[in-house]
Amino acid sequence: MILKNNRDKKSHLDWDYTPPKINGGKQTIDDMSLIAGMYENYEVTKSGNLVGILDVSGINLDLLNDNEQQDVFSDYGAFLMSTLGEGVDDSLQFIEPTIPVNMTAYLNGLKRKYLDLKQNHPEQKFKIQLIASYLDHYTAVQNSKNMTTKQHLLVVKVKIKDKSIESLDLAVNNLDEKINQVKRDLENALTDFDLTAKVLSSQEVLEILKNLINFKG
Repeated sequence: MILKNNRDKKSHLDWDYTPPKINGGKQTIDDMSLIAGMYENYEVTKSGNLVGILDVSGINLDLLNDNEQQDVFSDYGAFLMSTLGEGVDDSLQFIEPTIPVNMTAYLNGLKRKYLDLKQNHPEQKFKIQLIASYLDHYTAVQNSKNMTTKQHLLVVKVKIKDKSIESLDLAVNNLDEKINQVKRDLENALTDFDLTAKVLSSQEVLEILKNLINFKG
């Protein structure tokens, strides 16, 4: 279900949720899922939270010496203490799913190069055949999902006060502020290692959910 940005003041959300008992696999995904739908770029949960996701770039520790690795752990620990330390009533969730590598941009570049050679340099037959073989190979790899990578996700949430649309809109504003603050704090804490964080759009969140359901790594 996708929650529309409905401004009707009489509209209310229904997020009463009790985790279902296991019933021989007869439940639908909607029955088992904690997610009620999407609103703006965020997930609305059946337990009354608004949830956003940051996609965080990784740091390859294998390329760092011992001192640099220690600096990473120290800076990351400082971020956690400032965000979730003593006296902070909050929580963050860290998820590292295995996902298929998205080679669409690379394949599109090969297609443009292939078409340009075919049209403007048809005499370069060997090069045309070579690019065609790359296209065939990497298209098959992408379709088979045999090439995978780790995705680093940071989940941020705020509580929705009640079941009114007004409270949902307020929660969106609160989560906008909170998730961007977490993004700034994380990037600043690890700025020496060029770490970046991106707030995912609703379409990107839906893609993650689809991979979690359909992709077997």
